[in-house]
Amino acid sequence: MVGEEAKTKIPIYQNYIDRGFDPQKHVLQSYGTGWQSAQFLSQERQLFGAPGGFMHNWDLETNIRNIFVAGDATYASDCAGYACTTGRWAGAHAAEASRSASQLPVDRDKIHDTIAKAYAPLDVNNGYDWRELNLAVSKAMQNYCGGLKCDETLIQGLDLIHQLRDTGLKELSASNPHELVRIHEISDIIDVCELILESSLARKASAPSLFFERTDSNDSLSQDENCYIVIRNENGDVKTRRIPHGFYGDLSFNYEKHNMGGIRK
Repeated sequence: MVGEEAKTKIPIYQNYIDRGFDPQKHVLQSYGTGWQSAQFLSQERQLFGAPGGFMHNWDLETNIRNIFVAGDATYASDCAGYACTTGRWAGAHAAEASRSASQLPVDRDKIHDTIAKAYAPLDVNNGYDWRELNLAVSKAMQNYCGGLKCDETLIQGLDLIHQLRDTGLKELSASNPHELVRIHEISDIIDVCELILESSLARKASAPSLFFERTDSNDSLSQDENCYIVIRNENGDVKTRRIPHGFYGDLSFNYEKHNMGGIRK
């Protein structure tokens, strides 16, 4: 995998082979035991390895019909092999779903409105640079959603994130395509921050396995450690529900049932 993921093929894998490294006989030194031992800060560690992901069924289909998910967007994902495997599975089911999917009507007004919003920062004169909002969002999460959490700080952080979205985004200006893309990335980051804050508010007890620690945790709420918390946006309102571990049923039975007779081939 060292030679196949990201930009490691030439600077690492090929250079090692040129200097005598034989992948059939030699091993590479690994620092730590994976993401859990990496030198993340407490507020960063919670976002790597097992923080959450899209809820999906055995076909890797989300709650939105014919929208499938794979790779790092799924729960507890890690590494290129996992991404390739789930990508093939989701792709096969998506292709099958497309056979019976109908063409939706095109809303031209919505398309034009979306385009106008996308290019709006190009028309803002003397606005703020995207870096300023990026820094403000980063500091907000560090201050109000750090390694230790409680309702009081999480609510304050959520209020601040809402302010940054409602006012900060509208005051950003872009003078070229690069800056425009960065502004849209900040908009996505704000959405993710809101999702993290709402999810943190929903989980009332500490969960060590998720690197989630509350200072106002109540031991009587320890069931929070033994369930998944699913969160969604429903017409602007945040909705949550809890589902037990093992909700997916028997692994062998469901794998064969949803394998479509040939994905693994």
